[in-house]
Order: sequence, then C-alpha cells, then structure tokens
Amino acid sequence: MNLIAESAALLGEKLDRSGCEDGIVVIDVNPDAEHCPYERGACMEGAFGGRTAQFVTNSPIRAAPKVSDMVGAPLPNENERAAACSVINAVAGFLCLSRRLKGCEKSNHPLCLAALTQELTEKMVYCIGDLREIPTALGSRVVDTPEAADLLLVSGDGMISELGMALIDQYRGKKEILLLTPSTAGVATMQKFPHWCPYGR
Repeated sequence: MNLIAESAALLGEKLDRSGCEDGIVVIDVNPDAEHCPYERGACMEGAFGGRTAQFVTNSPIRAAPKVSDMVGAPLPNENERAAACSVINAVAGFLCLSRRLKGCEKSNHPLCLAALTQELTEKMVYCIGDLREIPTALGSRVVDTPEAADLLLVSGDGMISELGMALIDQYRGKKEILLLTPSTAGVATMQKFPHWCPYGR
C-alpha cells in the first residue's frame, strides 16, 4: 500500500460508521485560486461539508467521489493520488483535524520564507518535488542526494510521485521529514508527519 492509499485508509478508520464515509467530496479546478507560492501547477479544490481545501498538482482532475471510494483503492497513478489527497484534505478540514486548508495571503509569503529559512538553519536539505524559490533561498544547504541530507522537505507534487513516496518510505524514522504547504496537510495529519504552513488559512 502506497503512502497516499495508506493515508486514505487511516482516514477511513476515523470515519468508520460515522456516516461521513458516504459523503461526496466535490473536486474542481480553480485557475484563479491564490495558492501557496512554493507550489507550481493547477489548484484543485475539494469541498466537503462547507469546507474547501486545496491541492496543487500537475495532474488535476474534476470529480465527485464518495469518501469511501478512496478507502481501499490502490491509487496507482498520480491523478488518483492527487484526487485522494484532495479528499483527505477536505475531510480532515471538515473534522477540524487539519487547520491549514488554503495558501496564505501574499503579504505573508516573505514572512513564511524567512521563518522557514531560519527553521532550517544548519540543516542540509533534500527537496522532494518542485519547491520553486526554496532551493535558491537555502543555497548551499540544498543537497543533491537524500543520503547527504539531514531533512527531506516535501511538497504536494513530490508526495504523490513514485519517487517521493519511495523516499519517504525509505527514510521515515531515519531522517527528519517535513511536509510543506496546505496540499500536504491532510496526509501529514493522518501520518503524524511534521508539517510547515504557519500562515495557511
């Protein structure tokens, strides 16, 4: 079972016999959404119970799955994993398990980057996914291999990739892993990973 399928199964356990597992999550793509500046791609928005959560990806879809459709599904490709993450984010937000559902306001972008740079001081970092300006901000602290890193920094697109899932599985418990952006919030909650999104809404 891959990381995203396992996270969906964990969510399913929390929802068992609650009735929420039969609920529908409406997933749409919002080209005008303001999303986290660390991410690149289309912004999917999953809506459930009046809460809307973002997942930014290069593999967007529009769908309206039951929550239970994600539980036990193998999720073999990035499109399905992106959709599952959208479901997990929205439902975790509805249950108040996750509080970071959308990217922060533009005024907070430089504050977040400065705080993250400070947080990672003296750590050698390997980036999983397209993290845009973070490698430039961290400079020589970004390394080319996970073996050389103290910490793996993971974006949403990195988290759903085959390589990203394999690296998280390989280094979990051996190196620090920090999930970044609202896109990763639901999986971080299910898997109890540290999560960075201090200004998310």
